[in-house]
Amino acid sequence: MDLELLAARLKSARKLRKKTLEDVASAVGLNKSTIQRYETCKIANPKLPIVRAMGEFLSVNPQWLIGEDEQMEPYDTQSELERYLYLLETRPELRALLKSVDGASPSDIKAVMDFFTALRSNG
Repeated sequence: MDLELLAARLKSARKLRKKTLEDVASAVGLNKSTIQRYETCKIANPKLPIVRAMGEFLSVNPQWLIGEDEQMEPYDTQSELERYLYLLETRPELRALLKSVDGASPSDIKAVMDFFTALRSNG
């Protein structure tokens, strides 16, 4: 985990959402000084549940905070699931594709995904 990136993104998100150190501390059950230490890169081993709670309070993607995702806004998993369900209901070829990979190994599924990615980029 990139501690400097976490510190910068946490402070940026807090300021963007117009929250104080006290606001964040109160929301996640920590002291203001602890939040300040997160923002100044003085926490050697950030605890993921704390980072997740801060991300949720600041309405940012916790994976973005720690540098594992470039999407700052949290994912709307419910609407994403609804979209995929709609696609499965309306596109028989997608249902067939999903059935064809049921039980496949992770490496086989990755190969299929790589194949489709290559197809789309050459399209």
